[in-house]
Amino acid sequence: MSDKIDEVIEKHYWRAVVFLTVLILIGSAFWGIRRFHPALFLGTPDLIAVPDDDTSTNRKLSTTVKPPALLNINTASAKALQSLPSIGEGMALRIVEHREKHGQFSSVEMLTDVKGIGDKTLEKLKPFISVTD
Repeated sequence: MSDKIDEVIEKHYWRAVVFLTVLILIGSAFWGIRRFHPALFLGTPDLIAVPDDDTSTNRKLSTTVKPPALLNINTASAKALQSLPSIGEGMALRIVEHREKHGQFSSVEMLTDVKGIGDKTLEKLKPFISVTD
């Protein structure tokens, strides 16, 4: 009787081992597919959000957006000048002092006359500044 019970236990043991092995393999395959092909679990591929490369919509946006107004260095306050790249409080005060001593700037390039502003700094500032009366 004991031998028969041992045979039944061994038979069920191996069935359980095979079942768990198959379960682990299925789970691993499911994880791999989900990890490397997530679109399969998000629905049909045409429902996945993809950035639009159509330039016609970009053109529409660019025509409605106005470029920012340039900062007039002849009338800007020291606080307004600090909003420019590479211009701190001290540099802004030097620009205002130079403008008060020597008069208004006749061109953007004259900004290099201010101590501490060289050609590289001027190149950074040019897209943001203007000189108007």
